[in-house]
Amino acid sequence: MENTTIQSQSLKKGWELRDVIMMGVIGVVFAAIYLVSTTLWIALQTALTPFGLAAFAVEIVYGIWFMAGSLAAFILRKPGTAFTAEFLAAIIEMFMGNFGGPLVVLFGAIQGAGNEAGFAVFRYRRFGLPAMCMSAILAAVFSFVTEVFTGSVELLSPGFVLAKLGLRIASAIAFTGVVCWLCGKALVRTGVLKSYPAGGDAKPAAILDD
Repeated sequence: MENTTIQSQSLKKGWELRDVIMMGVIGVVFAAIYLVSTTLWIALQTALTPFGLAAFAVEIVYGIWFMAGSLAAFILRKPGTAFTAEFLAAIIEMFMGNFGGPLVVLFGAIQGAGNEAGFAVFRYRRFGLPAMCMSAILAAVFSFVTEVFTGSVELLSPGFVLAKLGLRIASAIAFTGVVCWLCGKALVRTGVLKSYPAGGDAKPAAILDD
């Protein structure tokens, strides 16, 4: 069970310098991870091409590209955190040399909006595994709908499109939901988050049982 008192107090507070610093650290770390994931995607695409499954390669790793927002929200637990972290990571990734250029920032904003919506569903009062998985699912759906409107999937059969969407959602739940949740719990255990809402003055058991 989450410590709702601490959550309420966190919601009332504005952003502090330590929050901005944490956001910057998360942005830089995940921008680098996102770039590496692009390389992983290309490698998977090459490996799956002989089997006619190259189009599914990106879906396998897609969930990695939503992680910044989810982890930032888990740590800071404030409205706007998920969107800002994902958007910032996308900007930094662009300057690090992602071949998508400014389009990366656009998708980062859309994915961040999905991240944010997931926590908004719980009115920013829950940041455990269910909320992080909801954030993951909505980020996946938001990103996929964007591709529908930009014409990326219009020539594919309905079954193929549904398969891609299902795999993207599964990837998002695995990486953005479960992996981020486990990483957040691990960070709480180390004590490095004791000055943040995720650690705060709450008892470790209350946080780790989120």
